[in-house]
Amino acid sequence: MFRTRKIAEVFSPSEDIVLYPGDCLKLLAAIPDESLSLVITSPPYNIGKEYEKKLKLETYIEQQAAVIRECVRCLSPQGSICWQVGNYVDGGGHHTPRYCAVPYLY
Repeated sequence: MFRTRKIAEVFSPSEDIVLYPGDCLKLLAAIPDESLSLVITSPPYNIGKEYEKKLKLETYIEQQAAVIRECVRCLSPQGSICWQVGNYVDGGGHHTPRYCAVPYLY
């Protein structure tokens, strides 16, 4: 009924699924423009988890913006991005939701 698919760790246009265990910007640099149907990512939350290095908020946002730009460059006009983000409340009570959907607009 279902075809068995191999999960690759290195991008190639011939692969159906790539699960890359490394620096996403290196991976994205190897991917042609508008060639992906779906991007699923869960970037570091920058909220002090034991497995992450907490950065200044401005630095964190700059890094994430660079990744988002590359994801959008690689994404087909008919594609989708699933981006999971952490929860952040600054000293002034401003809040970033734990999960949010950002429409892809041309």
